[in-house]
Amino acid sequence: MNDVTDSMWRGSAVDLDAYLTRVGHGGGVAADLSTLRALHTAHVGAIPFDNLDALLGRTAVPLDVDSVQEKIVRQGRGGWCLEQVVLMAAVLDRIGFTFTAFAGRTRIRTGNKFGPALHVALLVELDGERWLHDVSFGAHGLHEPIRLAENARLDGDWSFDLVREPTGEHVLRFLRPEGPAELYGFTTDARYPSDFELLNHFCLTHPRSPFNHRMILQRTRPGVRHLLAGTVLAEIRPGEPTAFRELDDTEALSAPEEIFGITLEPDDIQTLRKTLAGP
Repeated sequence: MNDVTDSMWRGSAVDLDAYLTRVGHGGGVAADLSTLRALHTAHVGAIPFDNLDALLGRTAVPLDVDSVQEKIVRQGRGGWCLEQVVLMAAVLDRIGFTFTAFAGRTRIRTGNKFGPALHVALLVELDGERWLHDVSFGAHGLHEPIRLAENARLDGDWSFDLVREPTGEHVLRFLRPEGPAELYGFTTDARYPSDFELLNHFCLTHPRSPFNHRMILQRTRPGVRHLLAGTVLAEIRPGEPTAFRELDDTEALSAPEEIFGITLEPDDIQTLRKTLAGP
């Protein structure tokens, strides 16, 4: 494990045992593909995508490892993409993996290939190959790494592939019965923690941010994936078209805990109730 010198990913700050307990990983860890796959699956199954802090009126979502670890690992909350990547990068750094970060332009639900590159994930180098390791895209995202190669494919209950566009951009696709869904396009230009701070500020404060005006919760579990956007709940099951349901205010308020496993403090529940009620 990487326990001698610190890096920009702050692996030395991670309580690795606490993280492994949080995601339910009971085996050993090493800088190998088996561990990478196991941690990826465990993380997405245990930690939901959660933008609730933005809706609770918090003017900052800190991205330092200590704050992210306190929220996600010790308090048992979820986190949005940038928080989860900060945590995952620190964990991989602590174990001894070699990796870089990149930014992707989300396409699903927008259809826009040229929107801001707000999604961040990791490319892990192992035995001369690179693996796309993305634990924070939520209900449509990968459940284990996929090799970064033209026409790479990940098959199973949830299937994905990677295609390369003439521009050179890679596109990750979720292969659904109703047809492939383009999740995001990306290049492999390296991004750094300082870049995350700028993206975090946009997501939290910009009027065109998709994350600061309605509840967005997502979780992947064996056999079912859930996505709540506002009051519309999407349920995705293997081999079936996505099912949608409109939640009433009571259902929406209880959804964080009952559907996504997020326990909020009583004061936060009251604030969220007022937010859902509107002006």
